[in-house]
Amino acid sequence: MTSHYFLLLFGTLVLLSKTIAADPVHIISQNLEQTVTSSTLQWVSTDGKDPGVLRFGVVAAYQTSDVSNEPVPPEGGEGTDNDIVKNHAEPVYVCRAKVTGVWVTGQLRPKNHVCIASLYKKVEEYHQFEVLINIDHAARLSWVGKNKYTNIPQGAVTSGENVLRTFVGRKSTGNPKKTGSLTHYVGTFNPSENLGVYHLVDESNIEIPFEDGDLLVETEPTAYEFKQIKYRRTGRRFPKKKLIFGETVLKNDEAGLQKVDSVMTYNYTYFLSWGKGHGMLTGLPYTVLLPNGGKVESIWALPKPQEKVETIPVEKLLEEGTAVNITLVGNYTELEIPYIATVVALYKDGERLEFTIEDIKRENKVIDIGFEFSPVYFLHNNSFVPTTTTTTTTTTTTTTTTTRTTSTTQDVTPMVSPEVVIRRKQEELHAASKTSDNLNDEDNTIRIASSLEKKPDRPASSATSLVSLLSSVYVILTVTLRLL
Repeated sequence: MTSHYFLLLFGTLVLLSKTIAADPVHIISQNLEQTVTSSTLQWVSTDGKDPGVLRFGVVAAYQTSDVSNEPVPPEGGEGTDNDIVKNHAEPVYVCRAKVTGVWVTGQLRPKNHVCIASLYKKVEEYHQFEVLINIDHAARLSWVGKNKYTNIPQGAVTSGENVLRTFVGRKSTGNPKKTGSLTHYVGTFNPSENLGVYHLVDESNIEIPFEDGDLLVETEPTAYEFKQIKYRRTGRRFPKKKLIFGETVLKNDEAGLQKVDSVMTYNYTYFLSWGKGHGMLTGLPYTVLLPNGGKVESIWALPKPQEKVETIPVEKLLEEGTAVNITLVGNYTELEIPYIATVVALYKDGERLEFTIEDIKRENKVIDIGFEFSPVYFLHNNSFVPTTTTTTTTTTTTTTTTTRTTSTTQDVTPMVSPEVVIRRKQEELHAASKTSDNLNDEDNTIRIASSLEKKPDRPASSATSLVSLLSSVYVILTVTLRLL
């Protein structure tokens, strides 16, 4: 079982090595003598069957597969590559093969899966070869005319770093009229032979020399512009490191309640990278048009950490003679956010080339910046200022009208006779007792007087009050009858 896993892993590694194996492409520099490495072109080893590789392959010509619906060329011209209807003409890609230690440019035709190249008038089909790839279609390629009387243009693509430098070349065949015919013959241009000779191969695998033709040229941009950026959410949590950036004290030395404010400064290392590769020139300036309307300018594939200094205001309401300690804190985090964007390559002649890339935005910065306040304290003794806690209670009242009958078992307090009436009765009785000859009983007079005396107002039971009242009435009636 272990051996099976090892064989599977080994086969996967071999497959990956074949897929990603690539060699650099060299082009003529600005001084027209030396060569520089292209960042947008690569020579990729393939068997010619992988559509993922050929999707970015550089097309040198088209081979007609069906001429029954051949388009009519425009008047006054023989037609161009754009006049070919792609549904009956298939692309022919630029390839190269190593012949006796020398890289030779050839052509990869549809359905053949071999690179057809010639050297010393001998045309061969090579099964081990490399295809010229335009990474993400980021390169601006063109075919520039060259003969023995003109110079090799800047950006001309070489076949490889040979002892004798050769270039990728082609020549138009006119409008193809037969099935299997080519729109262009493709091969090698040798500038060292008789001031420059093209060795090209036709559809019958015959080498044809020409003194004039076209060279494949890459024009390098001067800057890049990112637009239409869309971020992709991954749900990933990024680590945060809490840092203390500074401390200060706010105090009120003036009379009454005052708003005390200040400004705190902090610094940190900021890093931003929008990626690298994608056939874009390393070290070229670029501008990112952010979705919020802002702009970011930097150098492609060469990000540099920056020391940033930020300021932030802070304020606090303080009573007279009080102070508070303030600590500035924040979280330092490293973000990695995938994005997709449209890149515009800007050229010296004003041309613009758009292509799409997907990469990861890496950013190290401070987030969640804020303040931590200590309890407010007095300046004269550093004791804490008492805090008043106010509790707010919300009460909901419901009003209900209720009719009810209440019964009680308590004794009813008797009503007291008016004081004026009792005093008048007393005076009349005293006057009557003095004029009567038959009334000599002092006990009766004392009893009458005592019974008529005003009693103190105090609570009494119903039975006692009733007896007292009846006794008083009886005495009054008796005295009245005697007077009569």
